[in-house]
Amino acid sequence: MTNDIDKQTFGQSGATYVTDGGSASGDFCVLQVLDDAVFSSVTWPELVGTFPTTLTLAAGTIIYGQISAFSVTTGMVLAYNQV
Repeated sequence: MTNDIDKQTFGQSGATYVTDGGSASGDFCVLQVLDDAVFSSVTWPELVGTFPTTLTLAAGTIIYGQISAFSVTTGMVLAYNQV
């Protein structure tokens, strides 16, 4: 039997692909930067402080959290769905 953590870890709950100028909303547990990316906004209620919107995040960067929306100025991001 596959539990919720396994489903999230292996992407079995699906994902959303976002590129230059795109945005997405939903219940995401991981953002994976596929190509250097700059975010224009990230909605992450549990985050203390403000998500950096002028910082270029390198390809390969992985961000874990309960993220409900984000917008990408440049780059490519894969957002894994929560269960």
